[in-house]
Amino acid sequence: MKEEPTQKHDSDSSEQRAAESEILAALEQKWGVQFGEDGPDIDQHVRLDGFADGETPTCVEIWAHQGRAKGGQIGKVMKDLCKLLLVEKLLGKACRKVFAVCDEAAIAFLQNSWQGRFAEEYGIELLVAEISDDARQRVCSAQQRQFR
Repeated sequence: MKEEPTQKHDSDSSEQRAAESEILAALEQKWGVQFGEDGPDIDQHVRLDGFADGETPTCVEIWAHQGRAKGGQIGKVMKDLCKLLLVEKLLGKACRKVFAVCDEAAIAFLQNSWQGRFAEEYGIELLVAEISDDARQRVCSAQQRQFR
């Protein structure tokens, strides 16, 4: 019997996860920190994309998306921003809170909006990180496949 080639499910997000890993590695190199496998030591299970403990812990959420945010994606971004605040509160000390993307257009909605003001007022850094052209193309292809 001949095996059929495996095809990715339309909703598979492996390309975005790979790009998130590339962004996290770039942040480690840029800042000279090591993001551990373990998350913050708090009484609530919260999984961050990146966490580095220290005098001022660094908490990172990453969204590997190309193009402008649409509809529910804005809600996803806001949930990530709230997650950063929750971790800081539960740790009981000030943290460096970072929301990183790989395309400035993905966070364009934060300009002159209450959501952007929210990030600013709560000290959340918005960072655009560079990824390889290959990773960028894979993310774009995945988004086209995932489009409903």
